[in-house]
Amino acid sequence: MRYMLWDLAYAFGAPWDRGQPQEELTQLVEGGGLEPCRVLDIGCGTGTNVVYLASRGFEASGLDISRLALRKARSKASRRGANCRFYRLDFTDKEAVLSAGLSAFDLLIDSGCYHSLSPKARDRYEDSIERVSHVGTVYLLWCFLQDSAWRFGPPGIDRREVHERFSKNFQVHEERELETYRTMLFYQMKRLN
Repeated sequence: MRYMLWDLAYAFGAPWDRGQPQEELTQLVEGGGLEPCRVLDIGCGTGTNVVYLASRGFEASGLDISRLALRKARSKASRRGANCRFYRLDFTDKEAVLSAGLSAFDLLIDSGCYHSLSPKARDRYEDSIERVSHVGTVYLLWCFLQDSAWRFGPPGIDRREVHERFSKNFQVHEERELETYRTMLFYQMKRLN
């Protein structure tokens, strides 16, 4: 059922699917802050970030639970001649992540998955993050801030949550507030242990 809801969103033009890679990501890549490496986009949607990174020499993979989003991602990659991998799986299902053989990525990006999850699903997400990363992995995370004015859409996160949840393995190197139609937080972290 949950899968079908995401397919429905992509069928009618998901408002978050802007067709452009995240600005903070492009700044890091084009400014030399990120060198080509193995990257996984968690909740990649139609693959915009994955295709962009592949075009810049990264070994880029993306995963999503929406069949329709992944169909669009594969088509986009094919049209642009980008060599990417896409996986249909639920990142909160550690067994699915293990079965897919996903591990040892140097860069993880998430621009909309984590902030959509329930608290229990976030616990499982954290387990999967540990599985697919290693010491030195850079983790870029974009999350809407919880806002009582917004009654629809992702629940968002509390300001302290990312530090509290990920601090045992990751160090936050940057936290920035971004103004969109809803306040968003951007984090750049690195795995230390």
